[in-house]
Order: sequence, then structure tokens, then C-alpha cells
Amino acid sequence: MRIRGSQFIEFAYGDKRKDKSKAKSIIDDLELPYDPAKDRYKQFREAMASYEDKAISDQQFLALHTKVAPNKSSGYRVLSQNYLDLKEDHALIWQGRSPIEANIAGLRVTTAWYLRTEANNQRRIIFLHFGKEQLPRKKERGLLTVLRMAQPDSAGVGILNIQPGTLITATRLNQEEADYLHERAEKFLLIAQDLRSAE
Repeated sequence: MRIRGSQFIEFAYGDKRKDKSKAKSIIDDLELPYDPAKDRYKQFREAMASYEDKAISDQQFLALHTKVAPNKSSGYRVLSQNYLDLKEDHALIWQGRSPIEANIAGLRVTTAWYLRTEANNQRRIIFLHFGKEQLPRKKERGLLTVLRMAQPDSAGVGILNIQPGTLITATRLNQEEADYLHERAEKFLLIAQDLRSAE
């Protein structure tokens, strides 16, 4: 079974008393068609890809906030400016929408949209987080561990929180966190199996 990294992190660090309902909600979501209306950052990601493909200029990218709904405008203004600043400040290189997948106890956990850095010919994988707030520390630690498990040969991993304007990195695998995520993945798959059996 394959689920998104964000879904797995929510399950892994959520209220364990709600494991069954949370797992069911994630599984139900997998069967629903993609709804662009619920995707708050769709236009930004599309513009970001166009910018990186040299299809639009810096000025057009920075003016993106003028072409979106008023409730998104201020957030998009910050996203565009911060994205350009953070890329330059941290010498980040666009890698495209390349899915990264970690196999955790048989559960395939995927993420996408990432950058990379090249330092001393060593590649570091940087995940893009578009949300207004940084992830809580434990979820951040969990996502970094997922990335490290997915890319064990990279020199390091990171999360670029575009709106808050921060870069969080890790160079080593947190084994304690990896063991915990392994347990949670096993639990998720057990619940998924029970739900299938009940159908």
C-alpha cells in the first residue's frame, strides 16, 4: 500500500486512540479522485514549476499573488519572495517534482516536490513544505526520518518551510525515530487489513 508522507506523519503522531478512524479516513481518501478545489497551493506549485522551467520571469513569479483569490494573495506573496530568497541563501537547486519513496515495514510512504543542495559533490535532499506554519517538532523529526529512510545514500535531508522562511536539516538517521515509525507503519497495515476483512 502507498500513502503520502503527510498522511503517514499525521497517523504516526496523531492520537493513538483514533488510529482506526484515522487509518480509515486515509484509506478512503486514496479512493477519491483528486479535487483541485481543496488544493490551496496548486497554483503556486504550478507557477514554481513554470518559473524553474524558464517559462515565466522572476517578475511574473513575484506577481503571482495578483492572479489568485484575495484569501490566498498575501500567502502567495510571501511564498514567491521567500522561495527565491531561500534558494539563493542556501544555494538550493531545483530538482523537479520527483517522488521519493520510503518502504517502512511494507508501507510505501511517498513525498514529492523537492530541491537539493550540492556541497563537496554531496547531494542533500530538501523537501518543500508550503504551509503557513512549520510542522510541530516531533512531526518535523518524523518527516526528516522518512526522507532519510527513503534516501539513505544522500549526504543529508531537509525541510524547507517556505512561508516561515526556515530550513531544517538532518545528516544522520535517527534510529529511535525510525524504529517508532516502523511500529506505526505496522499498526497502519494491520488496521488496513482488518478494514478489508470487514468489507
